[in-house]
Amino acid sequence: MFVLLSLVVAQSSGPRVELSLIVTDKDNKSINTIRKEEVHVFEDNVEQPVVSLEADARPVDCVLAIDASGSFRLFLVATLAAARMIIDNRRPADEIAIERFISSDKIEKFHDFTTDGNALIDSFKSFKVEGGQSAVVDALYVAVQAVSDHNKSADRRKVVVLFSDGEDRNSFYKSETLLKLLRERQVQIFVVGITMDLDKDSGLVRRSPRETAEKLINSVAGETGGRAFFPKDGKELTEAAAEIVHDLRAQFRVVYTSNSTKTGARKIEVKLSDQNGEKRTAVTRRRYNAQSNLPAQANEKKSP
Repeated sequence: MFVLLSLVVAQSSGPRVELSLIVTDKDNKSINTIRKEEVHVFEDNVEQPVVSLEADARPVDCVLAIDASGSFRLFLVATLAAARMIIDNRRPADEIAIERFISSDKIEKFHDFTTDGNALIDSFKSFKVEGGQSAVVDALYVAVQAVSDHNKSADRRKVVVLFSDGEDRNSFYKSETLLKLLRERQVQIFVVGITMDLDKDSGLVRRSPRETAEKLINSVAGETGGRAFFPKDGKELTEAAAEIVHDLRAQFRVVYTSNSTKTGARKIEVKLSDQNGEKRTAVTRRRYNAQSNLPAQANEKKSP
């Protein structure tokens, strides 16, 4: 619960910053309505003036990044069905691409960006798994670059939806490098983390494979204002896909004025004032680069 105690923040002539915002209820379901006066934005724990709040109706560019390594074989059919749900529920102007990945040297553009849902679904007929050391971090790195570079000059929301067990075995990039890229580019990451078959036994000084995978998944989703889901069966996998479909539509666009003069990365937090005791959670990216309100371009490049 957040109770607003501070005085009204004075308007500022500082730079305007834009956030995508998801609001979830007590059942972790995203909701469709919220009022501007209920939204409070903080930079480095200092409240900033909210200029506007509106439904984010921008078209979406989305990469579906699907794990095709051998360890994911048992989940492939259910995963492709979940991916199809996202494709079937796209809006007419939304563009979707499919990335298939195994090891670091097997990350492929399985289908280029298109608004043609039938073509995307038809491509799944040739989708297959194969052996290799799963490279989850590299797959995300490539997907983020691809979606942020697509329709670069257009005002569109950028999204990656990852289907994987999250166990990174042999990536070229480190997770810290991926997180740096995520802080520079405004791409939301949603993850369906099918981790239930990973070993959950840990040692005295090491996390279990499941803990390690879930830490990575939560980190990349949380950094970008996306969400992570950990289904335990086929029914929950379908529910996770349905929730992502709703998340892609039921988002808000928040614009606030920054009063800070700090350069470099700033921590961002959005809190919601109390509404009849109902628990609601604000989901948004964790920080932005104060040198510019536009996403910086990464210096590193990696091709599939």
